[in-house]
Amino acid sequence: MSIPAPVEANSETPFSDFDVFAPESGASFSDRARRLKQSGLLDHKSPSETAIAMREIAVRDLSLARLYEGHFNARTLIETYGDQALQTQTGELLGVWGAEAPTPVRETDGALVGQKRFASGLGFVDRAIVTGETPDGQQLYLVSAQDTDRHDPAAWDMAGMQESRSGGFDCAGLEPQRLGQPGDFQREPLFLGGTWRIAAVTLGGIIGLLDRAADGLRASDRLDAEAQLLRLGPVAGRAVALWPAVIEAGAIASGPTGRAAPEDAATRSLALRLETEELAQVAVSAVERSVGLALFAAEHPTGRAARDLACYIRQAARDAFQIRTAKAFLSGPLSNWLDR
Repeated sequence: MSIPAPVEANSETPFSDFDVFAPESGASFSDRARRLKQSGLLDHKSPSETAIAMREIAVRDLSLARLYEGHFNARTLIETYGDQALQTQTGELLGVWGAEAPTPVRETDGALVGQKRFASGLGFVDRAIVTGETPDGQQLYLVSAQDTDRHDPAAWDMAGMQESRSGGFDCAGLEPQRLGQPGDFQREPLFLGGTWRIAAVTLGGIIGLLDRAADGLRASDRLDAEAQLLRLGPVAGRAVALWPAVIEAGAIASGPTGRAAPEDAATRSLALRLETEELAQVAVSAVERSVGLALFAAEHPTGRAARDLACYIRQAARDAFQIRTAKAFLSGPLSNWLDR
């Protein structure tokens, strides 16, 4: 895979060797996850730095970018709601595991019970934030995630995002370290307002898919065919056009504007998440037509990127988010949103 220099010379991001995170580097996923921990990218970053790093990691490997996005979600929650004793340490990979299993997590007699599913990063995440139900609402708990006896990686049996190891996690018997108060997890602008990060990762996945498809078509002297350009060119153009909006959504949600109007910040981030999801579906379809049957070979790198992207964008509650953003945008003059 031939990838141009990932970050321009005037970029805010000091780290530039993102190719070390690519499967094409020859390193195993475990080794690439270790490189991520050692890279300095897990430390505090500005929203724009975070977005660029998420995009560039996702260009190379969506599973690794999924872990990176979860880390910054967790880090933001800890910095917002945690005391000094809960703060993160250098090289520590964090996660947020909120999906409920048939036995939900709750606190009983000074210990947690229940399980989580879709717990991304089993074996890689050091500490995770899990959600649990209390009489006063949903509570965040910070738990150690390193006990492999609690892991059920076999529960993650998907065609895409296989290396994210998003299996089951058993919380039974864990000491509950409360993070914030009940209801904090769903407060804006950090909850839905944080979906600009998912949009950044999705755009990276789209770019990585297009890069791989273009490399393969170029190698077979098929890229300059008008049919290929008509299929892939519009996807590339939309990806370029969406990126500044993702940067803006991150700046708004993370700054004083988002704190002053948290629901508006959430709406803007959700809109970007929905737009990048729709573009990802268009990208997968266009690449399938362009590459053809070879794409469906189990080890085809472009096919693997397409399966990962199709899996990643299947986030929960899409229709509810679509309705929410439509109501917000159509409730008054749409031009009011353009200068916020």
